[in-house]
Amino acid sequence: MSYEVDRIKEIDCPCGKGKIQQIFESNDWNQSRETIKILCLECKEKYEIESEYFCPKPKHDYTIYYCKSKKDGSKIKLNL
Repeated sequence: MSYEVDRIKEIDCPCGKGKIQQIFESNDWNQSRETIKILCLECKEKYEIESEYFCPKPKHDYTIYYCKSKKDGSKIKLNL
């Protein structure tokens, strides 16, 4: 069986001219995956997506996503 798209979330990219897309998928074996794409050509050249996973107790896990500059390593927090 293949993965099926459950939902898609889009936010504005850092330059405001395009979008960043988060895609949630799952399959029949209860497996899931998440993909994040920069759809703006200008931001795609400048940034890459970086994530940090946190799991403070008791079980309140979450992930913070950033656009990380390819030039100087500075980060912009994304509201995903």
